[in-house]
Amino acid sequence: MSLRDDMMNDLADSFLNTDEFGEVVTLTRGGNTYEMQGLYDSPAVSSDVVDIDSIAHSCRLIVRASDLPDSKPRKGDTFALASNQFHTALNLEVRDFVFEKDGTVIFQLREIA
Repeated sequence: MSLRDDMMNDLADSFLNTDEFGEVVTLTRGGNTYEMQGLYDSPAVSSDVVDIDSIAHSCRLIVRASDLPDSKPRKGDTFALASNQFHTALNLEVRDFVFEKDGTVIFQLREIA
C-alpha cells in the first residue's frame, strides 16, 4: 500500500468518519446525486472584517477527490447537508475550490435556498 493510500484511509477512518468529525453530504451534479463523507466548517467572522470572500472566512467543505464523480470538483455543484448537533440542514453551492496535494478538495461555499 502506498503512502497516498494510507493517507486516504486515514482521512476516511478519522476526520471524515461520521463517528468522529465528518458527516454524510449529498452532492448534486447534472441531475445526479452522490453521497460521500465530508467535513463541514463555518468559521465565525466578526462584523469588522471587510474582505470576507477568502476561502479562510467562508463556509467550507472538505471531501476526498476520489469520492467526486470522475474525481473532479466543479464550480456550481450543490451539496445538501442534514441537520446535526453543529448546524441546521443546509443547501450549499460551490463558489470555488482548492485541490490539495493530499487528495482532498476544499470547497468554498455559499448558502442557497
